[in-house]
Amino acid sequence: MRAPLSVVLLVKNEEDRLPGALESVAFADEIVVADTGSTDETARVARLGGARVESIGWKGFVASRNRALAEARHDWVLVLDADERISPALRDEILAVLEKDDARISGYRMPRLSYFLSRPVRHGTWYPDFKMRLGRRSRGLRAEGGRVHEVMVVDGPVERLVAPLVHHPYRDLSDALRKASTYARLGAQDRFDRGARGSASALFFRPLIEFFRFLVLRAGFLDGLVGFHVAFLHSFSYFLRAAFLLEIQRRAPVEQKERQKEITT
Repeated sequence: MRAPLSVVLLVKNEEDRLPGALESVAFADEIVVADTGSTDETARVARLGGARVESIGWKGFVASRNRALAEARHDWVLVLDADERISPALRDEILAVLEKDDARISGYRMPRLSYFLSRPVRHGTWYPDFKMRLGRRSRGLRAEGGRVHEVMVVDGPVERLVAPLVHHPYRDLSDALRKASTYARLGAQDRFDRGARGSASALFFRPLIEFFRFLVLRAGFLDGLVGFHVAFLHSFSYFLRAAFLLEIQRRAPVEQKERQKEITT
């Protein structure tokens, strides 16, 4: 008899993408959708898809993810986003490791295959992009990190699965640019808090280096035109992060003076 599995999704306004994610994990014993304040039909769609919906407050990616994990009832938990799908081959691998339920293993990483404009990106820095998404709550399964791009960790040995987790990160080009800007701003704030400061080299040269690394050193050109598009988006995100860091750096003294005035008044 295999070990039971909970699937936990952290979502907001995902009525369009959530059905595909839920369908891909229909094999799970429990599906929990943690809703952080949707204003669309996400909750209704989740219930129709067989999920239990829990409304939680938004406290940032790390805190909210950990709050969502607390709703799982089983020890083994698969962490998923609404823009991700469990491929049939990955489903079979997951069921196999749950059947074995090796007590020595705390979690499993899996390669993530992302799509851009409906085309798979199999090269560059986007693939294989291993993610630790299947883990035991009894071994401390949790999210860690800064304001953006949190990572899942466990205490103990982690092994790799072979089949890919399918990822459709952007609805369209506008969504890609919007997310790039949002994540770059959050990343810049994280870097500033860690003591990093902006520079002209980071603003102009680092994006060029990243473009070359993605397209040439990591063979992104093998993906054809979509590889070029993703290389540009990848390097553009570095440009935005450097620009936002300079902006935060410039505003910091003014904001500090304003806070001191509030304290003294």
